[in-house]
Amino acid sequence: MDIFDVLTAISKRKKVFMHSGINEHEALIKAELDVSNEYHISLFDIKKLIKA
Repeated sequence: MDIFDVLTAISKRKKVFMHSGINEHEALIKAELDVSNEYHISLFDIKKLIKA
């Protein structure tokens, strides 16, 4: 899994959360956490990817 796959997964989950009624910021946080847990990537590394 490369960087673009991770970012795509986060983006897709964020959209799903937003469509369920969660605001954008909370949706991003939940999406990051879900992707971190599912793909066994540290949350710290995901946060660095998002900020870059």
